[in-house]
Amino acid sequence: MGRRRTPELYRAPFPLYALRVDPSAGLLIAAGGGGAAKTGIKNGVHFLQLEQINGRLSASLLHSHDTETRATMNLALAGNILAAGQDAHCQLLRFQIHQQKGKNKAEKAGSKEQGPRQRKGAAPAEKKSGAETHQEGVEFSVENLHEVQTDFSRDPLQKVVCFNHDNTLLATGGTDGCVRVWKVPTLEKVLEFKAHEGEIEDLALGPDGKVWAGSRPACRSATLHGADSPQASAPAPALLPHSLGWLHVPAPSDQALWP
Repeated sequence: MGRRRTPELYRAPFPLYALRVDPSAGLLIAAGGGGAAKTGIKNGVHFLQLEQINGRLSASLLHSHDTETRATMNLALAGNILAAGQDAHCQLLRFQIHQQKGKNKAEKAGSKEQGPRQRKGAAPAEKKSGAETHQEGVEFSVENLHEVQTDFSRDPLQKVVCFNHDNTLLATGGTDGCVRVWKVPTLEKVLEFKAHEGEIEDLALGPDGKVWAGSRPACRSATLHGADSPQASAPAPALLPHSLGWLHVPAPSDQALWP
């Protein structure tokens, strides 16, 4: 007997590079695209409504946001604010969803359709900007807040982005090996330090003011002491596998941090 195939939740019309879930709104946010090459593959961010229908999870395309010539390669979510890594830039987007009164729920209650769905009924005003809302009775808007270049290597590319615990700061890293921290939502830079000679593979902003940057095979941290006086630590030892499957990252003070 062959392997059982997992049901498909959604098939995007472009390569997918980043996914985020907004549990409070029941949204799945999927982003990607074909980049600047003129292959006919669009670039976009899709907002999908997640629902339980007859006991099974279903995703319907609620809104599509066109990112023009840039494919979104990484995402971070803070409430209704998205940080999207596109080439060497980070773009802040704010999305809002409003349910029009007296519409919509009859369709949801009577529907038995499962799997990927697309609901039609685009708002004409949205189409002009390359955006479409695919569900009748719903007003969905995406606003471009700010944009900043975050990587400056010869072949610049932002590889990772994350918010801190209270969503007031944003950290980015890319192919130039530098970590940069920005205020939200102005994207004013408050910290920059050279974390690695290679590419930044992952980032984390801790509630204690530490910035952790990972690059194969090492991890390095810096402490935020103010906008103009960051103190970068020495490189921490390489990530070591723990017997229970956790990752043990010794801090510069020899204290163990456990995820």
